[in-house]
Amino acid sequence: MLPLVFLVSFAAIALASWGILRPRDETVARRIAPATPRLTRERRLEGNILSRTALPSLRAFGNRAASWLPQNFVRRIDHMLDMANNPWSLPGFLGTWALIFGAAVALWLWLVTARVDATVLQALVLGMAILPFAALGPYAVLRRRVKTRTKAIVLALPDALDLMVTSVEAGMGPDAAFLLVHQKTKGPLSEAIQDYLRQASLGRSRAEALVSVAEKTGVQDFITLAAAINQGEELGTSLGDVLRRQAEDLRALRAQRAREQAQKMPVWMTIPLVFCFLPAMGAVIVVPSILNLIDFATGLGD
Repeated sequence: MLPLVFLVSFAAIALASWGILRPRDETVARRIAPATPRLTRERRLEGNILSRTALPSLRAFGNRAASWLPQNFVRRIDHMLDMANNPWSLPGFLGTWALIFGAAVALWLWLVTARVDATVLQALVLGMAILPFAALGPYAVLRRRVKTRTKAIVLALPDALDLMVTSVEAGMGPDAAFLLVHQKTKGPLSEAIQDYLRQASLGRSRAEALVSVAEKTGVQDFITLAAAINQGEELGTSLGDVLRRQAEDLRALRAQRAREQAQKMPVWMTIPLVFCFLPAMGAVIVVPSILNLIDFATGLGD
């Protein structure tokens, strides 16, 4: 039983590490590349034995798990993967998640059966210590990546809009302004703009490409900006005026969020005050008083 647990745990960790560290698949470049039989055959033969044997089985298992799970939950995970810039495919993520949970269950069963004198309470404690981390760990990692990426886009969007306003008022077109922002900025916002430029270069309309990229990021400010740009083009409004108005609104929103975070700081400061400073103060002030009281009471008895 022990070698099996170690083997399953090693396979889960190896697959999770490969999924995080593997190079991203350039979907647009793969679609526009010439599809010849020789290239298809070379693509089928490239990669190591793990990518040619274990990963297809993992994706198949992930597809089966997606059919068993509630569809609302599967769609939510798929949308979160899009918001995280697709670090892994949906079947691969679900398959790895299920494999990690299975390894945790096997480890828990081995720990319980290894001790013949283990009680039900001990088994429950071990299960509560192991299974929740395996069940919620992959989701927590994905959610953390989504929040980090969303926060980076929200912080970078007002400055990028200021640059776009300057570019458009200088006579540049919308796509040229987006390209300039992509070249001058880095991070998730630059990647999202690059995705928009790729879709537009493949023949998709500007409005559809912009809305698709904005919805993929899941950032409400970006979605509002895309809707405002498309509405301004439909109504014939100057793009510079639309961008300037959106830039002013986003700067006001950023200042409002900063004030809200500043107002929350006193509440967060009470946590270290209660759990760190108050016990130490109690130990310094209350404990000597209790000891003196005990000595005084003992002296009265004598």
